[in-house]
Amino acid sequence: MGRKKLENGGSGHLGPSPKVESTRVEFNRAAARALDILTVFNAGDQFLGNAEIAERTGIPKSTVSRITATLSEMGYLNYSTAIGQYEIGPRVLALSFSLMSKLQLHTHARQQMNDLAREANAVVGLSILDDLSVVFIDTAVGDHAHFRRAQVGYRIPIALTTMGWACLSAMNSTERIRALERIGRAYPDDPKVLENIQRGIAEVWERGFCISMGLFDPGSNAVGVPYLHPDGRHILAFNLTAPKTVLTRKSIETKWGPGLLSLVQDVQRLGQHSPFAGMRPATTVSPEEVKKQR
Repeated sequence: MGRKKLENGGSGHLGPSPKVESTRVEFNRAAARALDILTVFNAGDQFLGNAEIAERTGIPKSTVSRITATLSEMGYLNYSTAIGQYEIGPRVLALSFSLMSKLQLHTHARQQMNDLAREANAVVGLSILDDLSVVFIDTAVGDHAHFRRAQVGYRIPIALTTMGWACLSAMNSTERIRALERIGRAYPDDPKVLENIQRGIAEVWERGFCISMGLFDPGSNAVGVPYLHPDGRHILAFNLTAPKTVLTRKSIETKWGPGLLSLVQDVQRLGQHSPFAGMRPATTVSPEEVKKQR
């Protein structure tokens, strides 16, 4: 399934605006395009051709062809001569090794995630903020087979999900205003997007978690909690999701939302990480304030 083209490309996140690029002399457009191509592969994509990559990214096909050939030579993409298309190569795995080794959060959280997933008969996920997406780095699944595990590396938009709203709530006010401006430009015909985001942020600041009732997946409900890494440079989020018949609003508000928040607080203590959940930032930014900044 193709991704929505946003600003400089459609690689699942919003790239720097043209204005930002022109004022940053260190910005390398070729390198940025290569990275956009690497991140354009969805979880369900084994192979993509240059034409589809160009369609998803907005990069001219001739440029895509040169970049994919280079990435193939370097091992970041594999080329199938039989079908004339590319797949992600094993060298990409090395890019995440340093980050995952540094974070170590998934190792601290895995047992608690497994316990909560079984207790709630749900899926518990852990993701990290990446521009205007979150990327899953671990998941735990309850005992029932009808739950689908989000694969490591799977990307979802912050605008539409509890994980994303949780991450937005943990940003400083300047970062949040910029993110909301870009989201507003990406969804100009859907004011509900910003309204839902603001509601989610307010819920996190008020009680430590935010709720989505079928907004991302009409058949499922979800709850999210933010996690600010102690290095101050990485924002993460936990979520719990399940079919509506399993995860009702009442059960989220009374049991599973507080349960997910408790998990995050336990992980903070075990891993000696700095807490965020329940801490209200000093500045609330409403959609109206964002419009004034434009």
